[in-house]
Amino acid sequence: MLKFDPYYFQCPNCHAWLEGRNLKAEMVNEALLYSDGKVLYDNYITTRQKMVLCPSCAHTFWIENPVEPLITIEKPDAYVYSWNTWRFYGINFSDNKGKMALIRHYLTFLQKSHYEPKREIYLRRLLWWAYNDLHRNHQHIRIKYFLNGFMSFGVWRCNRNMILEGQKLFLKNLSGFNDNLKRLLFLLEKHPEEQIDLELPEIYRELRQFDKVKELLDAKGSRTHFINEMARHTKWKDSRVFMVSG
Repeated sequence: MLKFDPYYFQCPNCHAWLEGRNLKAEMVNEALLYSDGKVLYDNYITTRQKMVLCPSCAHTFWIENPVEPLITIEKPDAYVYSWNTWRFYGINFSDNKGKMALIRHYLTFLQKSHYEPKREIYLRRLLWWAYNDLHRNHQHIRIKYFLNGFMSFGVWRCNRNMILEGQKLFLKNLSGFNDNLKRLLFLLEKHPEEQIDLELPEIYRELRQFDKVKELLDAKGSRTHFINEMARHTKWKDSRVFMVSG
């Protein structure tokens, strides 16, 4: 069962109160890690949402530092918008329409304003993950995921249809995916302090620059499970996101 630490903050435009939740750190040890760096626990993304779309006035704003004056752990004596009203903009992740809506949100944020590099990297990384969500668990379309007994045939077929549709949507939006990754790569190479471990070779792999991936992995001093898995997918010339552990 998930455990959260609640907090409360105000919209700087209309001063409405919103409820936020932080996943307790000890739960992360039981999470799923994907090759693009996204970490999930029970389908909850462990990366904190910093860009907020106010459910009261539709104003967008950043919430980053938990010690800012507008943030409190004490529930205010006023109406509070629940976490689900603003978490990922109220989007339903159980179908591809919701996943595409999240992509459009990130594209809108990036198009309507100029951000300093740290914030742009944050948004472009989330946009990268949102594109990959369209086919993140592509291996689940295999019949063995029904035969192993973890899900009924009806659930497996429903998931399979959604993933196959997601793969088509991913390919349809491939140019936007590539443009975002190229911009993210430029920013990360210019600001190495913002890089996540193995993020650069993964970006090159998803851009299908497999020789560059091999060069970067060969330069690593140790061979971890993550590196071995990335090398294996690179050898196969497989550019799709994959599960590393979980």
